[in-house]
Order: sequence, then C-alpha cells, then structure tokens
Amino acid sequence: MAEKSMDFVSVSQDYFIGMPQLALGGLSENWLLKECGHQHWLALAKRLDLPAPNFVDQQGRHMYAAFLVVKISNAALHQVTENSRLWIETQLTRVSASRSYSRHDLYLEGPDSHRDCVARVELLSSFVNRSELGNNQSVARGEMAKGDWSANEAASQMMAQHKAGRTLPDAALSVSAVPFVYQPCPYADFNGADFLYFAQFQAVMDRAERFFQSDLQALNHISERNSMALWQTVERTICYYGNINLDDGLEANLYAMLSADQDSSLLSHCGRLYRQSDHALIANVITRKRYLDHSLVRFQEKQASLKSSTNVGGES
Repeated sequence: MAEKSMDFVSVSQDYFIGMPQLALGGLSENWLLKECGHQHWLALAKRLDLPAPNFVDQQGRHMYAAFLVVKISNAALHQVTENSRLWIETQLTRVSASRSYSRHDLYLEGPDSHRDCVARVELLSSFVNRSELGNNQSVARGEMAKGDWSANEAASQMMAQHKAGRTLPDAALSVSAVPFVYQPCPYADFNGADFLYFAQFQAVMDRAERFFQSDLQALNHISERNSMALWQTVERTICYYGNINLDDGLEANLYAMLSADQDSSLLSHCGRLYRQSDHALIANVITRKRYLDHSLVRFQEKQASLKSSTNVGGES
C-alpha cells in the first residue's frame, strides 16, 4: 500500500516473523536495517514516479541512494518473537536534489489486534555514483533534478549529526590502544551494487564490541556483569563517510561513553571505523544497549558457578 502527496510518499509492509528476521534475543537489527533500506529505495522510486529504483542522472549515469546517516531509536526488539506479526510504516520525503529522508515506524501486533510501536528507524541518503568503475573510493555525490523537494527538520538534524560525527565526543574513553581488525568477505559483506553494504557496518561494530566487552563493561562501571553478558540495541546512530574496495580491511576503535546515572543495565559506546589501506574514517557509530536477560547467559553463569564450587571443594 502506498500513498503519495506533494511532500512525501508513504509505504506500508507487513511481515510474519520467522527465523530470517530473527536473531538471538528478538528481531535482528541487521535484517531491520536491510529491510528499511530496501523500503527507502522503493519509496524513493515512487516519489520520483519510477516503476523501479533505477536512478540515473541527466548524463544517463547510474546512481545509487547511499546512506549518510542511519538512526535507530526507542527500540524494544526483544518483544518481536517467532510467529509475530510486524508492520513497517514508511514515510519518505526528498529534502534536496541529492538527499532524501525516510522514517520507518515498527508496529507489533499485540492482544486484541492492538499495535504497539517497538522501534523507529530514520535514514538519510544521498545520490552517488562512481567516477571510476570498480573503485569504491571514487564515489561522488550525484543529483536528480526530476521532481520537487522540501525542507525537513529531522533531515537537517541528521546532517548536523553527520558533520559532528567526524570529531570524537569529548566524553569518550578509549577501550584499547589496539584496534579490532576485520577482513570483509566479498560474498557476505558486499551488496549487489558492489559496495560494502551499509548494514554490515553495524555487524562489524557488534563484533568489535564483543571483542572488547570485558574492558568496555569495566569502563562503563558495570563489571559485575560477566564476560558472557548479552546486550541489545536501544539506540544507534551510524554516520557514513566512505566505503572500501575489494580485499581492503577495516579497523575499529571503541570508546566507552559513560552515562550520567551509571545505570548498570545500560552499555554505551562510540565506535570509529577506519579503512586499513589509508586509515581514512569511513563511519562513526554511537550505540546505547540494554542488558538482555537470556537463557543462554543464565546457563553459562550456572556452569561457571558449578565449576567454581567444584574447584573450591577440591582445594579443601
């Protein structure tokens, strides 16, 4: 279902939730980003009166709607379980000849068919094309003169975040002097446009978080949680500044972001993602997660407790 006005286009999509959409602890954040990105492309095509998201500039060069900022807020992804019914309500508006903004509200069907909002995803994109075929470092901004556009306050705020994300926050505490290194796989991490997929930036930062988790929890004053603790995203903002070529590597530096109330149920950090070949900053990621009480963790804690008791008994 789609609705179009002079300023925006809206699209609605429903899902019967199963394993493809789920991850440990609820709805997969990675799937969510991919799906919202897909809905953004489809809505943008409708906004431009195109039958499919096949974007070309005035010179006939193929363009892609690359994301500048992705923002997740008020997420309660643990509420989405197997056999749930989920709706994503998308609203997109063009904010310039090159940029578009979309908002995606997630609604979960509850008792008596009541729908509860369990997350909001906001995306800000810019048309881009490659000035050199095969070189993802040659990406430049493109424009689509067709159609009209209008100012949008949320998009303006996201552009301000994009600018601010080039500088590390003053409150950031470095977790380690040695970065987490990740070698992307061309078959799993790149998309059909031959770019490192925007959703995989989130996946890399989760791997870096897991790698540095013990030190990160200590800096957040929540070291009472064991190293197997699980955390689920409540808020995340990713600002994108570049991409990589085939067989280039990534380095992730992680910084703890202390909360004012030192809530032990929250884990906050800032991630900086660099391209290995030239150490250029290609993403800044601000994340806020909540402790996830999960049976896998409880089992590990039980096993550790039994092992500890056995060791104590043996020593006596």
